[in-house]
Amino acid sequence: MPDRKTKSDREPVSRRAALGLGVAASAAAAVSGAQAAPAPQGAAREVDVVVVGAGFAGLTAARALRRAGRKVVVLEADGRVGGRTKAGRVAGEVVDLGGQWVGPGQTRLLALAEELGVATYPQYVEGKNIIDVDGRRVAYEGEVPALGPQATAEFAEVVGKIEALAAQVPALAPWTAPMAAELDSQTIESWLLANARLPATRTMMRLLVRAVMSAETSEVSFLACVAYAAAAGGFSPLISTRGGAQETLFDGGAWQMAAKMAQDLGPAVVLNAQVKAIAQDEAGVTVTTAQGAWRGRYVIVTAPPAMAARIDYTPALPAQRDGLSQRMPLGCVIKVHLAYARPFWREQGLSGLVISDRTEFGPWFDHSPLKGGGGSLVGFFDGGPAQRWADRPAAERRAKVLKDVALYFGEAALSPVDYAEEVWTRAPLQRGGYVSVPPPGALTAFGPALRASVGRIHWAGTETAEAWTGYIDGAIRSGEHAAQVVGGLL
Repeated sequence: MPDRKTKSDREPVSRRAALGLGVAASAAAAVSGAQAAPAPQGAAREVDVVVVGAGFAGLTAARALRRAGRKVVVLEADGRVGGRTKAGRVAGEVVDLGGQWVGPGQTRLLALAEELGVATYPQYVEGKNIIDVDGRRVAYEGEVPALGPQATAEFAEVVGKIEALAAQVPALAPWTAPMAAELDSQTIESWLLANARLPATRTMMRLLVRAVMSAETSEVSFLACVAYAAAAGGFSPLISTRGGAQETLFDGGAWQMAAKMAQDLGPAVVLNAQVKAIAQDEAGVTVTTAQGAWRGRYVIVTAPPAMAARIDYTPALPAQRDGLSQRMPLGCVIKVHLAYARPFWREQGLSGLVISDRTEFGPWFDHSPLKGGGGSLVGFFDGGPAQRWADRPAAERRAKVLKDVALYFGEAALSPVDYAEEVWTRAPLQRGGYVSVPPPGALTAFGPALRASVGRIHWAGTETAEAWTGYIDGAIRSGEHAAQVVGGLL
């Protein structure tokens, strides 16, 4: 169950009033160079490449191009960098309100952390997990969900089928697979009903798809699910802690790596510069923002398709790209941090992980600070629950979270010392996470437009990655690829 999974960033009626901008003082210091960037006046400022978006994809592309000797500018609509990663504070601790975990296969993100001097530590997994599915509540240890003998065996069979299909589907171009049309003609739900007989197996898969894609099984193409697994090296890495995408955390948060990259780029990063229009001609592109215009030979747009579609393009984008944008909504997610005086669930012999079909909130994990003795949980409303709760008052969401956690951890869960949330589905410049989730038919009809350049416009972002789509690692890979392609054209 990813953090985010990315997204592609994270990233509830947010507690901005209590958190200021939701960023610790250290974060503000780290991006001060970007915040100080001068706005252009009069004629468009000239650069080699304009990068739209200061998430991990955009910052990676900009750094790579600048190392190659190119002049770049990164235009960020928000007043911060990081995209679907974001810093917050709970009980005095800086936390990730967006993407936060890293797995052993996410080599680009791990390499970036080492380069920037950001330490990692393992996700807490000691004690028993709780699973409550189809009326059966069990405390168990390890990575295999305790669904009962028959359902556990069937669950393993279902995962095996998905992984066998994933081995035959190219993650970068799933629409080219021999069985692509068949897989893309159905939802995950319709495939699940045909391949899982037991209610517990079906329910568990629905909960896991919610957790990794922030969407319901009835909403997403089965080809998209298989491609997502292919990009991670299988379905198991997506849902696992030990050896999987939730294995490791960053000391101080994942968000700080974006801040450090922006600090490295300095005034080349311009905040509060929402791109309104991109016009291209035979010689280059003109990118217009409220702060003025920039002129470049090429532009790299890192926003997900649904958000990139809000830019006015001249000439208009091809029908294929426009059709893709209309069929690639972002998943729905709300991320929540709960702080307690101590991690009392550990005293009960529990790991902190709970997966349940009786709650709207969940899953949740132990996220206790390394020092100080305090306790903390991090969890999510994903998919349908996020849709249902995004527009509710913050106080109602908080009450629901506490009620759901108390169902498994007891009355002590009702008295946190602090609470923080981020409603990514309502965030005006992100509108969801962790990744775009195409419905049936979208990938086979419009998938090739996802990565194909349009004249001098090139696309990046975690949705375009050849591996770890939907994760920070995928965003980094996409930025590297875009920089390599554009750099080769200059």
